[in-house]
Amino acid sequence: MYVHHQFFHDADAHAAALRGWDQRYDQIGSGAFRSAVKQIELDGVQVFHESANLRVVQRGQLPVNHMTFGIPLAGAGAFSFGGVRIDRGGFVMAQGGTPFEFHSPDDMALIGVVIDSDMLQGVADCAGVDLDDSLFRRTVIDIPNAACTRAGLQLATLIERVLAQPDGFSDLHAQTAVRNQVNEALVDLLAYHVPTSSNRLTYACQADIVRRIHDFVINHPEEPFDIQSLCTQLRVSRRTVQNSFQAVVQTNPLTYVRSLRLAQVRRLLLDTRQADLSVSDAAAQWGFVHLGHFANAYKAQFGELPSHTARRTSRVSVAR
Repeated sequence: MYVHHQFFHDADAHAAALRGWDQRYDQIGSGAFRSAVKQIELDGVQVFHESANLRVVQRGQLPVNHMTFGIPLAGAGAFSFGGVRIDRGGFVMAQGGTPFEFHSPDDMALIGVVIDSDMLQGVADCAGVDLDDSLFRRTVIDIPNAACTRAGLQLATLIERVLAQPDGFSDLHAQTAVRNQVNEALVDLLAYHVPTSSNRLTYACQADIVRRIHDFVINHPEEPFDIQSLCTQLRVSRRTVQNSFQAVVQTNPLTYVRSLRLAQVRRLLLDTRQADLSVSDAAAQWGFVHLGHFANAYKAQFGELPSHTARRTSRVSVAR
């Protein structure tokens, strides 16, 4: 896995830092240029977070045989791609190997994702969309702003986690988890355009699917969570699972399961003494094998590190 974070004072140096891109950045805004690129790259996927203080026009060719996604996070004005304005809730989805022109405003921040054809097909299958649909031949796609922002922030948080502890992502298991999280964020973007079907499941059926997965996770605390294997076991499609979670709990399955398992660890910590159960052992009981990743996720979920969670000091209860 390639992990890198770099600051720049020149637009061309910034452009050259993004691996695999044939592009040039021209500074349009006036003043001293300041920017940064944070990027991670592993088999089949590149994810980066770029920011710059001044308006820039980017021109070049998108990476060949890959699909590129661009999710604006912030900017003092409008972005545009290929002559199309990107409004709030809009994101770029463009086929590789084609020329592009992208205008970014002052004080911009952007998440970029580049995935190969195999991963793209997996994302499409999970979202239940047909990439040959005319909708996806557009380069700028609009969805609810909250959904677009959520996906962008999920990816930004993922990048920060990897940058904070790059050695913790050197093994295959951790890299697979990274790839799965990128997959889920992209599925969230595309799932909003699943066509309405006359034989779609009722809300009660969707709620039952969420309940069955909830019960499975509770009954198999140490098992790694993999959507495809779970779908096979429950005999439901990935699209059905994804749509059910979106309909019932407005989040994706991986996020739901991670939150559910974190809640079980917190319950364990609150109900035990430090002398009886360490934080690492409590985390391991619910499938969190990397303590650093677990601690970051726990803090994001509950606003405190697991080591700061109040532990039971006495097992003696007072009868009233």
